[in-house]
Amino acid sequence: MSDLGVLEFSGPDAVRFLNGQVTQDVRQAIASDTLLPSCVTDAKGKLQFRIWIGKGKADGSVLVYCGKEMLEDLEARLTRYLIADDVEVKNVSHEVSIAEAEIPNAGLNERERIEQGIPRWGAEITEGMLPPEAGLDRTDISYNKGCYIGQEVISRIKSAGKLNRRLVKLSFEGEGKLGEFSNAEGKACGQVTSVEGEIGLGYLKRSAEAETEFWIEGIKCWVRGDV
Repeated sequence: MSDLGVLEFSGPDAVRFLNGQVTQDVRQAIASDTLLPSCVTDAKGKLQFRIWIGKGKADGSVLVYCGKEMLEDLEARLTRYLIADDVEVKNVSHEVSIAEAEIPNAGLNERERIEQGIPRWGAEITEGMLPPEAGLDRTDISYNKGCYIGQEVISRIKSAGKLNRRLVKLSFEGEGKLGEFSNAEGKACGQVTSVEGEIGLGYLKRSAEAETEFWIEGIKCWVRGDV
């Protein structure tokens, strides 16, 4: 994020309210010295926003971080469900710099990000996808905190253990390319979403998990591991 948007939630019901809106355990976030990533999902478990959550300056207050261009829509989405809750919401973006925020992995260059298998908004992470497809179930989702919007669907995905696609690390025999990759018979097997030289990230379809070699625009590639 080149520009940071920050919302402050305060009041007696702030933590309880946010816990019903996001995938992360807000109690854990405000007890931690680091920001924790989280998703905001719709009733079908599909991604609407990816955010970071941390402790505010006032006791019991919570800071929610996002890209500045998303701030207005994020605030509208979250406050839509504020009815009888004793919660105050303020835009405090002008009070927090990116340097102060210390968002994890924000300083990585593109190659480091791909090497570490860290998904990026607009590439691997997009609105309308299922967060577990990008491996966000390991970083952004608490399965123990109770209900939130979309929780039933995401819990069913965990129980079933099946996704139509999953994010993987890729290697190329030469300079990688973005776009659809196929097997030797020309059947579409997935999509390359990020490339840096001979490595990349992309989505592999479940139907192609037994395959070992793929091609994109005549360039051979293969899966080098999960994210």
